[in-house]
Amino acid sequence: MANLSGAVKQIWKQMTTGKGFDQVLNKIDLVSAQDGKCVAEMTVSEEHTNTNGTLHGGLTSTIVDVISGIALVTHKNASVGVSVDLHITFLNAAPLGERIVIEAKTNKSGKTLAFLDVEIKKKSNGQLLATGSHTKFVFQS
Repeated sequence: MANLSGAVKQIWKQMTTGKGFDQVLNKIDLVSAQDGKCVAEMTVSEEHTNTNGTLHGGLTSTIVDVISGIALVTHKNASVGVSVDLHITFLNAAPLGERIVIEAKTNKSGKTLAFLDVEIKKKSNGQLLATGSHTKFVFQS
């Protein structure tokens, strides 16, 4: 968990070690999170797969939601928020054992809304697996 602030480490620990749904993310490795961007990696394990043995679409959606949220809390206009819109485009499958890279960026964080994009790729060859766009209502402190 290099290149991570103490706040990001704390948020990630709370999410992945709690009893709630977010614990499904406990096998994701945060690589970096700063300046409105977040990079993470994960190896697709059996509990991440659908009946075809590839990365489940529901988990893909959760990854887009959460990793873009981590990117948002590192933005210069840092804030937390709740989802307003989440759009996922599924392009290719990630089979069991595949190492994936998740790259999220904050495009804009304004007074009430933040706009984020995510790409999920195969680490081995950079093949694009899914893209996501995420709009969040942000809480100003």
